[in-house]
Amino acid sequence: MSLAYFARNAAAAERVRAKILRTGFTLFGQRVWSAEEDLVCRLFHPDYFALRQILYNRTAQAIQRRCQVLGLARRRRQWGPLDKQKLRKLYPSASREEICAAFPDVEWENIRDVARYYGWKRDKKPYKVTGIVSLDQVRIRCYEIKWTMRDLDEESGTKRYFQKRGCKSKSPNFRAINKAVRTLGGHMEVRWGGE
Repeated sequence: MSLAYFARNAAAAERVRAKILRTGFTLFGQRVWSAEEDLVCRLFHPDYFALRQILYNRTAQAIQRRCQVLGLARRRRQWGPLDKQKLRKLYPSASREEICAAFPDVEWENIRDVARYYGWKRDKKPYKVTGIVSLDQVRIRCYEIKWTMRDLDEESGTKRYFQKRGCKSKSPNFRAINKAVRTLGGHMEVRWGGE
C-alpha cells in the first residue's frame, strides 16, 4: 500500500472528527457527552437513580459506561481466551488463594461468577470425618465412587439416615451402616484384641 492511501484515510478521519465537534453528534446520530454532563456524573456518581433523573436523555447503560470512561466506576474486566483457559485449569482443584493469586486484579466473587457462567465446577470436598471407623470408611467409599448420601440411602434402604444423622458421631446405627456396607460391596467384621 502506498503512503497516499494512509494520508487519504487520515484526512478523512480528521474531517469526521471536525464534523462531530461542529454538530455535536456522532455518525450514528448519538449526542456527544458535554463537559456539563461529565460534571454531573462526577458530582452524583454513586447515585445512578439521581443521574438518570438529571440526565433523562441518556440511557442507564450509557451513564454507567460514561462513569467507567471517566474513571468513577470500575471497568468491566474482559476475559480473553488465555484467561479463560487458565481459569478452566485452575478452578476445579486449586485453592481459592491460588486462584486469586493467578488473577490479582479480580475479586473471588467475580471469578466464581465467570466460572459458573462457563459451567466449570469445583471438585467436591471429601465428607467430614465423624470418628467412627466403619461410618468413615462408608463415607470415604461413597466419595471415591461419587455417590451422595442420598444415593446411599436410596440404594441401601436406610430411609434418610445418612442424609440426616450419618455425619453425627453420637449413637451410630450400626444396622444402617451394615446395610450400607453390603450395598457398597463390602462386609463388616469385628476384631478382638489379643489376650
